[in-house]
Amino acid sequence: MPIFLTTLSVWISTHIMHYLNIDQIKAFHIEHTSKCNLFCPQCARTLDGGLNPELELDELTLDDYKKVFTPDFAKKVERIWFCGNYGDPIASNTFLECAEYLKSVGIQTLQIHTNGSARNSDWWKRLAEVPVEATFSIDGLEDTNPMYRVNSNFKKIVNNIESYIGAGGKAHWDYLIFDHNIHQVGVAKKLAKDLGFKTMSFKNTSRFVTTDGFKEHIDNTTANVKTRKKEYTLSSKQNTNKNKFEQIIDQYGSFDNYVNTTSISCKTKNKAQLYIDFQFKVWPCCWLGGPTHFFGKKNVQKNQLRSLQERYGNDFNDLRKYSLEQVLNHIWYSNHLSDSWKNTMEDSNPKLFTCGRTCGTDYEFSSVGNFNEQRFRLNG
Repeated sequence: MPIFLTTLSVWISTHIMHYLNIDQIKAFHIEHTSKCNLFCPQCARTLDGGLNPELELDELTLDDYKKVFTPDFAKKVERIWFCGNYGDPIASNTFLECAEYLKSVGIQTLQIHTNGSARNSDWWKRLAEVPVEATFSIDGLEDTNPMYRVNSNFKKIVNNIESYIGAGGKAHWDYLIFDHNIHQVGVAKKLAKDLGFKTMSFKNTSRFVTTDGFKEHIDNTTANVKTRKKEYTLSSKQNTNKNKFEQIIDQYGSFDNYVNTTSISCKTKNKAQLYIDFQFKVWPCCWLGGPTHFFGKKNVQKNQLRSLQERYGNDFNDLRKYSLEQVLNHIWYSNHLSDSWKNTMEDSNPKLFTCGRTCGTDYEFSSVGNFNEQRFRLNG
């Protein structure tokens, strides 16, 4: 074969077919644990106010991190953030030692997303000293935050924040806007500044746009909440995804038609990121990997993942059995995933509903980004 054709073949294999090569990765999103102290009503870990019975309670270990994040590899990684589909890092007994290890081998930036309603002052001071940056998910004040963050303790959250920031921790406040807390935005912003938060975001929640909502009948503005003690309704007229969703339905006839025809601009591939779940499996993103443990048998995302695992084996992306490089060289990552983006959900190598929903170019599903978020700098 002429040398220029050989070079072209290598370039195509490296830059087009592969999802990501190991030397391209800049950041990791890790779900350290599936454990959490709260039962947020639209979290996938919650069912009828209690624990989803299909969710296994587990967490990563120090040995897991040592296997992947060797000193040579760690120095190439710019950022790791810990944010769960199911769990909160503060519910794990192994998290702090793992964070300390990652920092010791050269990871530049560590961040957690947390409800903040657990552990004591010493734990939070130690977190600040690692250092680990913290985004606190607090949706209102003492009377309103527990309406969505069920079982949270606002006074404890404030005490933990004071301990963390007092020890030098860098804190950000994420505030999901619902009808029941929108009137407290101004007071919360002042409180955040007084406590020493660096930044604060107000997000128009996409919590009421669910997988079931992508059918012919959808209610984007309300959700019934059942806890172990009571039932009530949450609503969010501020959900800016609703109008955009209705435009998509008008244009394509159904959301399935949209998924089948939309082009894909993969958010995590574009940012050279990977997701590792609490069972130490590698997925392109949390949106794609999360449905593994969804409750029930009718969820299209879960069923597609099951078909994927039947096709390639349950452990094809398991870092306890394979190295990260071996996983990324698997045929799904090296060819089939990117190739599926030009297909439909009915093809032999089907487009994944999650890919079309989340990274289709005409609809912004996520509440992350300028479309659904207002961000403010408060201190420093």
